[in-house]
Amino acid sequence: MRLLLVTHFFPSHGGGIERVAAQLAQRLAAAGHAIVWCDSDTDPPPEWPGIEARPMRSFNLVERLSGFPYPLWSPAAWRTLAREVHASDAVHVHDCIYASSLVAATLARRARRRLVVTQHIATVPLPALLRPLFAAANRLAAGLVLQRADAVAFISPEVRRHFEQRVGARPGFDYVPNGVDGAVFHPPAQDRRALKAALGFDPDRPLLLFVGRFVPKKRLPVIRALATRRPGWQWCVVGQGPENPARWGLDNVALPGPLAPHALAEHYRAADLLVLPSVGEGFPLVVQEAMACGLLPCIRPEVAAGAALPAGLWVPLPDAGLSEDAESEAADRALAGALAEPATRRHERSLAVARHAASHWSWDAAARWHAERLGGAP
Repeated sequence: MRLLLVTHFFPSHGGGIERVAAQLAQRLAAAGHAIVWCDSDTDPPPEWPGIEARPMRSFNLVERLSGFPYPLWSPAAWRTLAREVHASDAVHVHDCIYASSLVAATLARRARRRLVVTQHIATVPLPALLRPLFAAANRLAAGLVLQRADAVAFISPEVRRHFEQRVGARPGFDYVPNGVDGAVFHPPAQDRRALKAALGFDPDRPLLLFVGRFVPKKRLPVIRALATRRPGWQWCVVGQGPENPARWGLDNVALPGPLAPHALAEHYRAADLLVLPSVGEGFPLVVQEAMACGLLPCIRPEVAAGAALPAGLWVPLPDAGLSEDAESEAADRALAGALAEPATRRHERSLAVARHAASHWSWDAAARWHAERLGGAP
């Protein structure tokens, strides 16, 4: 098939949705499908076999002002998108709320092309002025895109429930979890102390890892408060974005910037805990990758519910809504308790999270689902 893929940014922008789109696109291309990928021209496009990138002229003022990634395409870009829809056999969009998804879905229905949606998020924490706009856009997108799609893959049961409460349950709505590349993300073959030393960290001090975009929903102030409370703990904060942890001025915080998958996997295997106090997400890909490397995630209950994680495979962080001091104090107790567990217990938990990841999350399975639905299978 000739498949049109539409997302809001290319993977080089650094977000989880874009990385998921890349994994699926590469597997669909490897299966022999021709992929045309339309996306904003704010970042370098990928150069992968079987995938033809179409950078679309865009304006990214919303993200620069608010931290919310919402690029707007130019009129010429919409004309290009219309041509690509007509030239395709099926259209695949990621997340219904983006303007590119709304327009692509409308064009696909008019051209009678199959439309498949991968839906990642339900709600997003935003500044007060933007919340009514987002809620209205979410309702509009759900009606215009999800309700009219031939099939929808929800990456989390919680995200599926959110939208089914608004548009009703439909036969084409499925829970399709993201996968993990086991060739890259796998448990360590040596002691974590040696891995810490190899990355330049003190092997005798705890190493806590944050991975994600530096945007409000990731709750970086919680990481800053924890790093300030515990100067003896080492922190590695991986990512990029409008919020800049370099301004914290903390000696126990390392900032390597964005990391390629293999380098990121090395950090997962070296760390003692993944700490992700984010809100408004379905189930972040970084949690899956960390678990595949045997790293215990410290996350909020709402995030764990996004994949129905069994108790014992994650460390609960406090729910949002507390004052910053109370939240950081509760999170500090949770992390200290996990780090104080006996070595045998921590090793058992590491093996258990890696087994769970290997048995539940497969990119090949996710790609097969998408290929079948894009090709017309029920």
